[in-house]
Amino acid sequence: MSADVHTMKKIAPTVAAVLGLKKPGAAAESPIDAMVADLAGSCRLAILAPDALGVLPWRLWRDRMPFLSSLHDTRSIVLESVMPPITPVNFACMLTGAELAVHGIDKPYQRDDGWIDFQCETLYDVVRDAGGQSAGAGQQGYTGELLLARCADLAWVAERGPAATVRDLIESKYDDALPMFLIAQFGNVDSTFHRLGPSDPEVVPMLEELDRTLQGLTEFLTRAGTDIIFLADHGQHDILDPAQSGKRGAHNTDTPEDRQVPCTWVKA
Repeated sequence: MSADVHTMKKIAPTVAAVLGLKKPGAAAESPIDAMVADLAGSCRLAILAPDALGVLPWRLWRDRMPFLSSLHDTRSIVLESVMPPITPVNFACMLTGAELAVHGIDKPYQRDDGWIDFQCETLYDVVRDAGGQSAGAGQQGYTGELLLARCADLAWVAERGPAATVRDLIESKYDDALPMFLIAQFGNVDSTFHRLGPSDPEVVPMLEELDRTLQGLTEFLTRAGTDIIFLADHGQHDILDPAQSGKRGAHNTDTPEDRQVPCTWVKA
């Protein structure tokens, strides 16, 4: 994998540049040049994000994900999550180009006085201002529902289950809506890593299903003229868990395992 490392704060300005839109107001970083060079002029763009697929599981299990691996053989960079390396903070960063202190999104999403909302402009706003629509997709109870879908123009929420549940929902909705921008979380990846630890061989069947799912969804979306960016919000590392007589996964440290994630993209 390439040693070319970019901050997660570059994703929002990159998406805007690819779509020919202004970047969100709080996004101070420049776009990722290689990505813009390949995808510029796109009419539709999707971010497909397997939650927590960071550099540790990627190094260990890349050979069990032949589709994603083939994309990285051609185009491959590393993204570095903003701190703290947790899901709400970094999905919000993807949408705003900003850190937690600016975008204001952290857990819990709903508090006594209601839902917490973005404190700055998002890609959803920018697309809406240009006359387009955005879709947010994910599974019930995950960030895909509680943030991405809740704040988007189109809310696509699947039942909990394997990655294919999200793919099937997107495919059932997409052709009728044709959103300019789609962002989808595959939350079962993070849950499986938390339960077993990202280095446990028992995660492999889940990753193989994810890879097949992303391949099928990529074929579907590119036929619809949609370019795709593949990334994750953060990584994970193994920790000892005596209560489970073994290990589990966590992501709360300023380390490459928790902050660095592989990223690739494909042109329709």
